[in-house]
Amino acid sequence: MAAASRSASGWALLLLVAFWQQRAAGSGVFQLQLREFANERGVLASGRPCEPGCRTFFRVCLMHFQAVFSPGPCTFGSVSTPVLGTNSFAVGDDSSGGGRNPLQLPFNFTWPGTFSLIIEAWHAPGDDLRPGE
Repeated sequence: MAAASRSASGWALLLLVAFWQQRAAGSGVFQLQLREFANERGVLASGRPCEPGCRTFFRVCLMHFQAVFSPGPCTFGSVSTPVLGTNSFAVGDDSSGGGRNPLQLPFNFTWPGTFSLIIEAWHAPGDDLRPGE
């Protein structure tokens, strides 16, 4: 009888520990290194020329994996750069205008393993180095 009581107590303790056990939480930083960008003709996606040149900044979106891309929220995060150059240019390790290279997207969840990465190049008209979002 004493052995059965100890066995039941052991199972109860094991169940209690299993319920109190915390799941592991993941966190980290996704980094993307920009190297260069080429727009030799200095034109927008529409084919119209930028005047006086295409002042380029980037928007990076990290989202759940999609075999066929469809627009939606950046579920894992997004980041935009300041204007990094005009038309075609190389991007240094520490980009100009207060930007950071590599770009960093911190996350506080268990990494999903698969993801979709969308990199958009945009033109910022005017003299502002920080594009509006």
